[in-house]
Amino acid sequence: MIIKNTPPFAKTLLLVPSLTVGLLFSGLALAAVDADTAVRLKNDLTPLGAERAGNADGTIPAWTGEVVKAELAANGGRVDPFASEQRLLKITASNYQQHKDKLTAGHVALFEKYPETFHMDVYPTHRTHAAPQYVYDNTYENAVRTEVNATGLGVINAYAGIPFPIPKSGTEVIWNHLLRWVGVGAYKKYISLSVLGNGSLSEGGGELWETYPYYKKGGKAGDFKGNLMELMLLYDRPVRRKGEVLLVHDPIDQAATPRQAWQYVPGQRRVRRAPTVAFDTPNALFNGQATYDDAFMFNGSIERYDWKMKGKKEIYIPYNNNKLIQALSEGDSKVKEIATPNFPNPDYVRWELHRVWEVEATLKDGKRHIYGKRSFYLDEDSWAVAATDIYDGRAELWRVGFASMLNAYDLPGTLIRGTWHTDLQDGSYAFNEIDISPIKLYEGEESGFYTPSNVRQLSRR
Repeated sequence: MIIKNTPPFAKTLLLVPSLTVGLLFSGLALAAVDADTAVRLKNDLTPLGAERAGNADGTIPAWTGEVVKAELAANGGRVDPFASEQRLLKITASNYQQHKDKLTAGHVALFEKYPETFHMDVYPTHRTHAAPQYVYDNTYENAVRTEVNATGLGVINAYAGIPFPIPKSGTEVIWNHLLRWVGVGAYKKYISLSVLGNGSLSEGGGELWETYPYYKKGGKAGDFKGNLMELMLLYDRPVRRKGEVLLVHDPIDQAATPRQAWQYVPGQRRVRRAPTVAFDTPNALFNGQATYDDAFMFNGSIERYDWKMKGKKEIYIPYNNNKLIQALSEGDSKVKEIATPNFPNPDYVRWELHRVWEVEATLKDGKRHIYGKRSFYLDEDSWAVAATDIYDGRAELWRVGFASMLNAYDLPGTLIRGTWHTDLQDGSYAFNEIDISPIKLYEGEESGFYTPSNVRQLSRR
């Protein structure tokens, strides 16, 4: 059931710090906020719903909306605009207890399991996420009109902006991640690595086209019932998968129209439906080290979990990681230098202190997934999942994941790139979305590109 009118006491509580509100409303899925509440997006909140002010001790600055730019690299890469900054502190196994209030369970597990090799270089925090004005305008309109539908698996009256900038439930928060601003379209040449505990690598990847119809200009909220994402992937590695093509449509209403996927395998010479490209099906690129819904830290239908909003906290996340992402695009030798055993080379990872929304996903009774519980930490400015703790069916921490956040100042926006999930049992990790050439951000392809009839044609390129 969707509660259509915010009760009077809730209007008051919405002005209380977000942590308290999150705890009180964690189990509810309310509807749009009223106009008096939405005006906060023009006052104490940013246009996308983050707290505009910095924190009390000044370690997190206020959000200004300024786009911090740098000259693009010769290959078009987005260089680090903060390259000259000095590290504030180095967290290691010997001092992490002093910083434990700013760490996730995953951070702690890495320090305790790999005390000799894991460390975190912490730099000054920069709140660089921004978006075009039309995204801000639509987010404001969404705040007063968007609802989670009766199934919880779709949203109503959302378009071209964050659907729930002032969220009241875990379901709304994860929908903000799924509908976060990443541009309208992208072309990527990338690789994915499976890195075993001994450091040996296996590689996959290819060319990837993504279009986000939800963010195309000119549409209307009430009219949009299409796909939030359309994706076409042409594999060129490993050799055994060269010419294989994967097509995915993710709808905005996952109950009315579940994810649609098609696959072309050259040896079979036919395009076929691929209904298992979802949920906990192991991604073939990673030798069982990651599931399909681990991509982008989480993607696809939310139907198998109950989502609880636990509030906000301050933690260290890999932010403004342009140095790492640009280095990965420089060639195989640099990739091998960064893809060290157990986790990416810590010398390349920039950590910053940011406020995050914490959401806990617990497997529903009667549903199946290899992950029994997952904790997600979403950057308050971009709504992107920046970190995750993953538990098995026995409630034991199994995998920990982080996303390298790219400051795409030419968009502008903050993009998830170079994600990694470490298996604490065997020390292997899945290192995904490694750009071997800088992302091309553009208006995307027309819908006719993302069709089964185009899948076979692409395989012959």
